Amino acid sequence: MKRLLPYLTVVLFLGCLALGYLDLHQRIQIAQVNLDWGNADKDAQKQIADLQHQLTESKAAKAAADRQIAKLAQNAPSGSQNQGAKGGPKIIHIGDILKDHPEYSGLYTKMMRRNVLRMYGDALTTLNLPPDQLAQLKDLLVQRQLSQIDAQGAASAAGLQQGTPEWNDAIKQAAQDSEQQISTLLGGNGNAILQQLQARAGMQNQVQFTYAPDFAEAGAPLTPEQTSGLVQAMADANYAGKDLSTRPAGYNNVDPSTGLSPHDDRIINSATSVLTAAQVQILKQDQIENEQMSSIMREYSKGGPVMFQP
Repeated sequence: MKRLLPYLTVVLFLGCLALGYLDLHQRIQIAQVNLDWGNADKDAQKQIADLQHQLTESKAAKAAADRQIAKLAQNAPSGSQNQGAKGGPKIIHIGDILKDHPEYSGLYTKMMRRNVLRMYGDALTTLNLPPDQLAQLKDLLVQRQLSQIDAQGAASAAGLQQGTPEWNDAIKQAAQDSEQQISTLLGGNGNAILQQLQARAGMQNQVQFTYAPDFAEAGAPLTPEQTSGLVQAMADANYAGKDLSTRPAGYNNVDPSTGLSPHDDRIINSATSVLTAAQVQILKQDQIENEQMSSIMREYSKGGPVMFQP
C-alpha cells in the first residue's frame, strides 16, 4: 500500500491539472472562434495571449506530472499500471468512453457545467435574473460548450484544420441554437453581456492567481475588499462586449517610456482608491510585465491562432 500511495497521489494531482488545462483550452478556443484575426482587436489578442501563457504553464505542469506518473508506474504494484505501448500514459478519448459507458454522459455533462461555472465565476449572479432563468442560462451555456466540443471532434474527423475559417464556421454553427436561446433570454446584446461577464471572471482569476501571490510575497496581501475593488477597476477599464467607438484612440498602445498603455493607466488610477501606495507600485510592475509578455506572445501570433508548448 505504501508503494502505491505516491502513484495514486500523482494520478489525483494529474486529474486536477487536466481539468484546469481543459478549462483554459476551451476558453482560448471560444475566444479564437469569435475573433477575426485579419481585423483583430488588440484587447482580444491580449486576452488570448494571457490565456495562452496560462495554458503553457498548465501544460508544462501536466507534462511533468505525466513523466512522474510514468516513472512511478514502473515501480507500482501489478495491476495499478495503465501505460501505453511506449511506456507513457495511455490515451483515452472521451468519445470512446461515451460509447462504452452511456452512463458517463451525465457525469461528463456535470464536469462541463463545472467548467462553465469556473469560466463565468460569480459574474452570472450580477445579471439579477430570476432563479429559473438563471438556471436556464447555465443550462444553455453548458449546452453551447458541449455542442462546440462535439463540433471540434467532427471537424477534426472531417479533416478540417483548427483555426481555419471552415473550422470556425463549423463550431459557430454547432452552437447556433444555444446562441439564439441565450439571445432570447438576455436580449439582443446577450453575446456582449456574456463577453463582459467572461472577461470579468478572467480578471478575477488573474487577480487571484497572478496578482495576489505577488502582493502576498511583497508583504502587502490584498484584503477581500481590495481584491473586489481591483477586479472592478479592471472591469471598468476593459472594453470586452462594449461599444468600441467610445474607446480612446491608442488605448492599448504602450508608451515606451513607461511600459504602460492608457488601458493600464486607467486600471492603476482607478485602483488607487482601494490600494495602498505600496500596493499600487506592485500593481504597476505587474501591468508592465503583462505588457512585455503579451508583446512577445503577439509576435508569434501574427499569422493566426497558435498553440504554445513547453
